[in-house]
Amino acid sequence: MNTLRAIAFGLCLSASAFSVSAHPIDSKAAEAAFAATDRPAKQRERDEMRRSEVDFLLHHVKPGDSVLDMGAGQGYLSWLLSSAVGPQGTVYVQNPQGWVDYYKMGPALEEMTAQRANIRAVIAPFVAIPTPQRPYDVVVSSMIYHDTYNEKDQNALAMNSALFHQIKPGGLYIIVDHHAPAGSDIAATNTTHRIDKARVVADLKAAGFVLAEDKDILSHPEDKRDLNVFDPAVRGKTDRFVLVFKKP
Repeated sequence: MNTLRAIAFGLCLSASAFSVSAHPIDSKAAEAAFAATDRPAKQRERDEMRRSEVDFLLHHVKPGDSVLDMGAGQGYLSWLLSSAVGPQGTVYVQNPQGWVDYYKMGPALEEMTAQRANIRAVIAPFVAIPTPQRPYDVVVSSMIYHDTYNEKDQNALAMNSALFHQIKPGGLYIIVDHHAPAGSDIAATNTTHRIDKARVVADLKAAGFVLAEDKDILSHPEDKRDLNVFDPAVRGKTDRFVLVFKKP
């Protein structure tokens, strides 16, 4: 699959929180992203459950942006980000080869790249994501940061340090993930598919990023953080954190 080759791109180019200066798409453009008629029906089925998360993410990108959707799966967010960045922007849809093979993502990725000229499929390990033609404005990691710890080649510092150099100064790295119990570090990444928020913050700060926003918009206090996120009792209703890091 030519569209699924890892894309080789040429190189272009204090711990306190501060506010992010975003240039969001307007509400009409956000609605248009959801309403786009070329989005697959199976993608639309998830809109209600993920609307709050998506609204937050779309308001951190703007037309013309270069965006990396990490561990994008079959591209739920990628379609929406594609609409948000418009024809002058680019969305890089990254998955490890093992994910593409195991979950049979090929047809979905080929459909995206055929329908949307501003989408590029990138098949590469998390620790070896190719450098884009121009630096990323925004990197999105939605509910998969914990999974990077389950890859055999995982090295969080190497992964995040590489991304630090691929993001433009002032660019954003947005991480949404499922809360593990405080103090559990990475113990739950491969059991309940959760991660301790403190570990994520420490990882990103070690790579040079600064925490800019820590949002509670996906809170579900009834979730005791002990069940696997795919358990029907909590699926779609897990207690999640939303962190926005900025490259100084």
